Amino acid sequence: MNEFCQDRDLLGIEPAVFLSSGRGGSKLIVGTNGQLSGTTFTSSGSNFSSAGVKPGMVLTVYTTIPAEGRAYEIISIDTAAQLTVSVLRPSVEGVAIAPPSGTALQFIVLTYAAQIGRVSDALSEKLRAMVEASPIASADFADSAQLRQAAAYGTLAAVLVAQAENASAEDANWGKAEHYRAEFARLQTQLRLAIDVDGDGLAEQTRTLGNVTLRRI
Repeated sequence: MNEFCQDRDLLGIEPAVFLSSGRGGSKLIVGTNGQLSGTTFTSSGSNFSSAGVKPGMVLTVYTTIPAEGRAYEIISIDTAAQLTVSVLRPSVEGVAIAPPSGTALQFIVLTYAAQIGRVSDALSEKLRAMVEASPIASADFADSAQLRQAAAYGTLAAVLVAQAENASAEDANWGKAEHYRAEFARLQTQLRLAIDVDGDGLAEQTRTLGNVTLRRI
């Protein structure tokens, strides 16, 4: 499964999806004994590794109500019970920014990896359709800020539709979902696939997703 963005990318656009009910996401681990000191988060007795927690996911900490909590990006899993976390950085190469310290924190690691995978696979299929006559596989697609943002918008559209399910037509999530769906469609028309056929570092072919038609065989 492709992943053209991470939970941290969703956090940078729509942090509320990590502070809400989490409908549509997967809660990998929850706890009540978290401690934050600098960029180190520990929870005695927890096992983040076995729970499937990965860098790029999001840790939410709170005292009583998740919606009033704070969400941080996970930089690394240091031991079974210890993470390195940060206030969301402008880029993954940035220096970790320490959150406020705290003890006896309740916490959740919630991921939308499944939705990210589905949206990324759909984008990958569109890219594959453009190069089906060339020896290029989806695994060869290079990451880019544009591709990452498109995948994030597509994922948020799906997540917010799930969160608005059974809600009234006035529910704010419907409007947000439509906004991100439209942005996802718009960004796809701006994506370009540059193909360096002879490996000289210069693109001999450039194609756009804006004029791709998928064929059902």
